[in-house]
Amino acid sequence: MGGNRDANPNHYSTHNIGRQEARTINNADTINISYRDPSPVESAEQFLRLGETSLHQGLYDSAVAHLTKCVGLGVSDPSATAHARFLLALATLRGKRPSLCTGAELTSVVSLLSPLLEPYARFLVALVEEDRTNAWMASSEVPVSLRLSARQVDRLHADLIRRHVPAPQSRVWQALNERAGGTTS
Repeated sequence: MGGNRDANPNHYSTHNIGRQEARTINNADTINISYRDPSPVESAEQFLRLGETSLHQGLYDSAVAHLTKCVGLGVSDPSATAHARFLLALATLRGKRPSLCTGAELTSVVSLLSPLLEPYARFLVALVEEDRTNAWMASSEVPVSLRLSARQVDRLHADLIRRHVPAPQSRVWQALNERAGGTTS
């Protein structure tokens, strides 16, 4: 620890400890300062929480920034990693239906989700594919097989897709909307 104890009360010394600095320390025999950088896992989880909050508020650019950092650092739990990648994919769409997104945005979304086996990730990829090609125009009927498959998607993720990907004409979106407790239009 820098500095010294001086008998002269008008003497001010600077004490530097790591990133900490103190100009004047009076009447102290011992100073204990502890500081530690958060571990990458703690930082990833913090970025995940910040990203979720931003996404919930519709602040897509902020959500993309936080969730990109989270995915880059990696969360220790594989299900949390999948959820973070899914949220980043939603944020990348920025509240637009896939047919209104750029090719780069859609490529990014698909590459984030393709490695995942979770039903919600597969359904978001299916929604992106159906909407970007306007395949929903071929039929307005939601196939029974799609409705049954949508039951594999938990309500939380189905609701997130429904809220952040406005594509109600899509048959995939309609099946997820029913799963989330909405009505088809």
